[in-house]
Amino acid sequence: MARRRTTGDTRQLIFKAAAAEFAEHGYEAAAVDRIAEKARVNKAMIYYHFGSKADLYREVLQDMFRAVGARARAIADGEGSPDAKFDAWVATLVEEAAARPHFPAIMLRELASGGDHLDADTVRLMDSVYNAVRDVIVAGQRQGDFANVNPLLAHFTIIPAVMFFLARGRVVSRRGRAHAHIVEPITREAFVRHMQRVVRRMLGKD
Repeated sequence: MARRRTTGDTRQLIFKAAAAEFAEHGYEAAAVDRIAEKARVNKAMIYYHFGSKADLYREVLQDMFRAVGARARAIADGEGSPDAKFDAWVATLVEEAAARPHFPAIMLRELASGGDHLDADTVRLMDSVYNAVRDVIVAGQRQGDFANVNPLLAHFTIIPAVMFFLARGRVVSRRGRAHAHIVEPITREAFVRHMQRVVRRMLGKD
C-alpha cells in the first residue's frame, strides 16, 4: 500500500519544485501553475503552505542562509585556530550550496536585478553569515595570525567564486559533454582545497 503524503511531504515537494522553477526562470517569470504541476499539488496548497509566491521565494533563499549562518556561527564560536576555522567555513559554504543546486542560479539572478526581492528578514540572515566570517577574521587579526585584511572584502572574494563554480557545474550538466571541453573538470574537493589555499594567502597564512 502506498504511503499517504504528509503535510511535511507536501511542503517539501512544493519547496523543491519552486526552487527549480525560480532557478530556471527567475522570480518574475516563475509561474505558480508550473510549481503546482511539478509538485503534483493543487495550486491552493502552495498558498496554504507558503502564503504567496513572494513568501515562497523568500523561503527558498532563507533556507540557504539559515543553514549556512547557523553552521558559520558554530564555527566562529567553537574551538580551533582561526585558519582551521576558515578552512571549515569554506568547506561548509561549498557543502551547503552544493546541497541546494538551485541556489547559485537564484542568487546570481537576484544580485543582477539589484536585490529587488530581498526583504529585511532575508538580508538579516545574509548578514548573519558575514558576521560569523567577520568574527573569525577579527579574532585571527587580534591574535596576530591574520593580516590586516578588510573582512568584507575577504567575504566578497570567497562568495562569488563559490557561486560561479557551482553555477558552472549546473551549466555543464545541462549542456552535456559537447560543452565540457570549455573548462577541464574540477571536483568539488579540489575546488575546496583551492579556495582554502587562496584564503590562507589572502589572510597571510599558507
